[in-house]
Amino acid sequence: MDGFFVAYEYGTGAAWAFIKAERAGDVRAELPEVDVYETPPRWMTVEDLHRVREHAYVELNRESNLDTVLEASRRLLAAAS
Repeated sequence: MDGFFVAYEYGTGAAWAFIKAERAGDVRAELPEVDVYETPPRWMTVEDLHRVREHAYVELNRESNLDTVLEASRRLLAAAS
């Protein structure tokens, strides 16, 4: 895999994104607020996975933060409507 699915749980749902990174530990170090999935959640369909990768893609860098993930999730939601 060339990255990891991540979710920021906020109580009544989650903001999803796909973070391009070599190691899950790198994502956890830069974004400790998110849950990092080394394998996609079983409940996600192939269509869900493709949609997240296409619309909520983020490259991990020193400027990545929770706002970056939330913005990616907003793009995902906008694409669905």
